[in-house]
Amino acid sequence: MRTSPYRAMTFRRDARRLTVSAPNGELTVWDTADPARPRRAGRLRLGRGIVAAAWNPAVADLLATASVDGTGAVWRLRDDRPPEGFASWAALPDRPQHVGWVAGGAWIYVMTGDGRTSVWDVGSGACVGLADLSGGRPVLAAHYRGDEVVVVTDSGWARAWHPKRRPGEWVRLTGKPVSACTWSSTLLVVAGVDGQATCFDAEFRSVQALRVARERPRALACAEDGRLVASCGDTWAVAVDRGGTVRWETTLHSMSARSIAVAGDLIAVCGPRPRPVLLALTTGVALTA
Repeated sequence: MRTSPYRAMTFRRDARRLTVSAPNGELTVWDTADPARPRRAGRLRLGRGIVAAAWNPAVADLLATASVDGTGAVWRLRDDRPPEGFASWAALPDRPQHVGWVAGGAWIYVMTGDGRTSVWDVGSGACVGLADLSGGRPVLAAHYRGDEVVVVTDSGWARAWHPKRRPGEWVRLTGKPVSACTWSSTLLVVAGVDGQATCFDAEFRSVQALRVARERPRALACAEDGRLVASCGDTWAVAVDRGGTVRWETTLHSMSARSIAVAGDLIAVCGPRPRPVLLALTTGVALTA
């Protein structure tokens, strides 16, 4: 699966800040309050370069990052002040690929591309748990489910783990290779290389099938309420509703899109250049000048 060199793209919940990582390890914070003119609001760098980032689900100005050398960190990003390092620790001995929050934003997980995972308590600085979640299977995506970390492999398997217990049983989501997946507050959406996708509930039960793209999607993003699923490919972005109806399709001129994110009424797409393009969630109209 090809990914964007600007891989760690994530919106703050209010859609007023967006972080995008660059190949040189720098993470740029974009002010997206005016979607027509996103502007740089700060730059972060730590531990040989940042490769993953995630906003805290409960405290809007806290951002977790993971760096090439295994460093985990928390930053405080107030709108009216320069970025401030809040905490950092040696999370893993190997290069991470995923980072996120668990337990309502009290814990942070850092994970390698083959599933080695550590979870840390932000308040105490203590390690809550360590596990090998995928048994060497390549991890396509990681997320949280309450107090659990959830992994999805590129071969279509999923597994949940509470950091204070043993990892759960493997669940077979699909028998086909997975091209991309995303989460809303209630759904996991898994798409294959043919653009066909399946929606799963919190217990990994299949609840709906739909086509999210006519060809292989490079990335997926879902509105928080699950009403729209957006995907992108080389020169296109498309959004479908839960019924599978295409709501809009947009051509991305001179852009090889590889990353997509959704928050509020905005969609961000990014390709080989660091500056994101912002689209209206409901229409797909490009808002960025």
